[in-house]
Amino acid sequence: MMVTITTKRFRGADNQMPLRRVTADRPPTPLSDCIRDHVRDVGLSIRMLALQSVSPTTGQNLTAQWITDVLNGRVPRMPDSWRLDALAAGLGRDPDSVKAMAISQWIGWDVADIQTDEGERLIFRVPKGYTPEQSARLADELRRLIISQG
Repeated sequence: MMVTITTKRFRGADNQMPLRRVTADRPPTPLSDCIRDHVRDVGLSIRMLALQSVSPTTGQNLTAQWITDVLNGRVPRMPDSWRLDALAAGLGRDPDSVKAMAISQWIGWDVADIQTDEGERLIFRVPKGYTPEQSARLADELRRLIISQG
């Protein structure tokens, strides 16, 4: 069963974000969703996001085509680390949180991302079968334990 959800968007030469299709059997796409939300909330084109997405280690830029391919599910394997670092720079996010979203999207793991201290993160795989509430409770308990040990 396929359910299509679209929002009214206009495509054109400014390379705006593509429409997204949601199906009942499609796995979650947290990284793609994050990109879509950022582009929408900030009012950027995909091209402008690509120009802002520069790897701090290699100096390489992402291309608008590559970002569009991620959004459309045409990137078959988890991206290289430099690409995720560049995307994190473009999105203004912590590189580890972008990598955690990529793990969820390409590997299919449920991942909890906990900020334990300024600049410190704990990213771990949530045990199979945990509900979102159980995952949140486990993350809160681990965060409290780490902070109390600090």
